Amino acid sequence: MDPPQKSDYSAEYFEKALVKAHQSPNLRVESFSIEVLSQNGENFCSVIYRVVVGFRKTADATLETGRYIIKDLLPVVAELGTNEKTMFEELLPAMGDILGRAPPSLGEHKLSADCLLADATNGKEVYVLEDLGALGYASMDRFRGLSLEDAQIGLGKMAQFHAASMVLCQQQPELVAKLSPSHYAEGVSDPFAQVIVIGGTEYAAEVFAQELPQIAKKMKAQIPEEYSKRIRAVVDPKNSAFNVIVHGDLWVNNMMLDRSNGNVILVDFQNCFLGSPAIDVQFFFYTSLQLEVLLHQQDALLQHYYHSLTETLKLCGYTGSVPTFEQLMAEMQRCLYYGYYAVACELPICCASPEASSDFNLHTFGNKQALEEKRRQLFASERVRQTIKAALLTFEQQGILETP
Repeated sequence: MDPPQKSDYSAEYFEKALVKAHQSPNLRVESFSIEVLSQNGENFCSVIYRVVVGFRKTADATLETGRYIIKDLLPVVAELGTNEKTMFEELLPAMGDILGRAPPSLGEHKLSADCLLADATNGKEVYVLEDLGALGYASMDRFRGLSLEDAQIGLGKMAQFHAASMVLCQQQPELVAKLSPSHYAEGVSDPFAQVIVIGGTEYAAEVFAQELPQIAKKMKAQIPEEYSKRIRAVVDPKNSAFNVIVHGDLWVNNMMLDRSNGNVILVDFQNCFLGSPAIDVQFFFYTSLQLEVLLHQQDALLQHYYHSLTETLKLCGYTGSVPTFEQLMAEMQRCLYYGYYAVACELPICCASPEASSDFNLHTFGNKQALEEKRRQLFASERVRQTIKAALLTFEQQGILETP
């Protein structure tokens, strides 16, 4: 079934999707409603729809109501290639099975929304997913960032995801081998990444040129060759002490929380690849935490993550060498440059205010004047400026801004 144009979603299209998903050829849709959920500044890579469908699997079956999400990747993103279809169709179900076989003491272990249908044809990618909002899940506060308690909940789910992937690597390495490498495996090469990463770093250096002149000078000196080289080294799994399936975009908006029971579910799996778990942890730390938590609670959060990781490995019957905390700490240091990229380039976008988000979309990145104005808005945020400044001072102390 070819993915339709955005305007073509209809009861007929959804009926075909449900027939395929439920393997019920006599299924018929009796009611259908659709609304656009995407907001500028939140979903640059896709258009998100919420769908409510009334259907019967057979003519005399009970009328059922289904609530779903359609994720329609923008063509420019689909053309770059993603791992999302492989994740939804093969790896996430296998990881879910691994967690499902663990003793009940593991607790809640749902990793992602159920995927009813994944279409990736003719340069398009469309996913039909269960509606997590209808199950009580909601986004957390991307504007203020996460408290210590919410960060612990998110890291616990990240650790579950990583641990299940380590068991999968051990039991079914051929599945994991289907993942394409990181988009940064060849450095910062595609035009879209160059605008966000190289352009974002240059802009951050300019913002702090007067306040932190030596740091700003070092930032500029690394662009583009040294910067690209460092990122490439971080994402290369050959350089890792141990590897997991990296989510690749684990920030607050890609975690949904059910506050009634403290359960978290992950969303958006297009950037997954094999690599160091520290890549996800650093990205999460530098895009999603409140500043006080980032500055003073990293050690406690890392201990929480490590405990969750090793406990999940034990309960899932992992027979390999369990990573030590010292190995995790070494990976955090090795991947600190990914935190630098995250805070300078991604944080301003991740916590954009409603006002700054109002006309912020993928087209903004292709318009030099509009992007310049947008970056001025993003860096007007006190949280952005304070967090980047504090992070840059830390990175300077750690020596990662030096160019050989």
